Amino acid sequence: MKLALGLGINQRAENLESMSGFSIDSLSGLVAWYPFNTGQTESSGALSSWADASGNSRTLINTLQTNKRPTYQSGRINFGNVTNSFMDINNGPVPNSVAYTLFFVVEFAVGSGTSFNTLVSSASNTNSTASFTWGTLNATTQLFQVLTAGSSSSDSSFNAVVTTNLVSNNVKTILQYSYGGGTTAGDTDFIISKDEDGGTLTQITSRTLANASNHTQGFNAVGLDNAGFYPKGFIDEIVIFNRKLSVSEAADVRADIKARNSMT
Repeated sequence: MKLALGLGINQRAENLESMSGFSIDSLSGLVAWYPFNTGQTESSGALSSWADASGNSRTLINTLQTNKRPTYQSGRINFGNVTNSFMDINNGPVPNSVAYTLFFVVEFAVGSGTSFNTLVSSASNTNSTASFTWGTLNATTQLFQVLTAGSSSSDSSFNAVVTTNLVSNNVKTILQYSYGGGTTAGDTDFIISKDEDGGTLTQITSRTLANASNHTQGFNAVGLDNAGFYPKGFIDEIVIFNRKLSVSEAADVRADIKARNSMT
């Protein structure tokens, strides 16, 4: 077993802060953060744990089905090499709120068929409904699915099939999900955007979600959901907030993520 601390979870060093001095943990509402190549422990080529840099002790672990751990590759976490791979979120669920902003650094292959990738789910081994799932339909359209835990209500969950601004094949990309919380919170906008390596922020799709019953979104796992969907490639960094970030705050987070992940 080898501890791959990279930059170290207890120190602020190069790339954990941008040149401007900004750091993700300076923003309020940060509930979980898994930085690239930091706080990771590997065992026999697999990821055995990934420390939470938010200070909330929400380490990613998989102690019950160690044969379903994703592959560790020099700080990159490849879920695609292991069928039904997942990691549980210790001290979850997250974000456990009606409003939220989530960032995922992914790199997936867009094949010729249909393939789905669950980024986070309410539990890896329960018959639950909550998940953020991205996939391709015959490689010409892409589906983004958002389902709220404990609810089949369409006012807080949706499927969106898009044919423009698609996620590119094998390109490192930041997927950004942001939601204002619904009518009670005074913001019904749900927006999914992408920021590719070498590119700029591009909106993929948006929805107006009332969330009249104030359903919270809570995830307990990264990867496999109850439908058997699991990531088919890399998830290199994850950042989760329990509120909707402002445009400028989200831009600062993406810039920090890009610097750490060698993205331009």
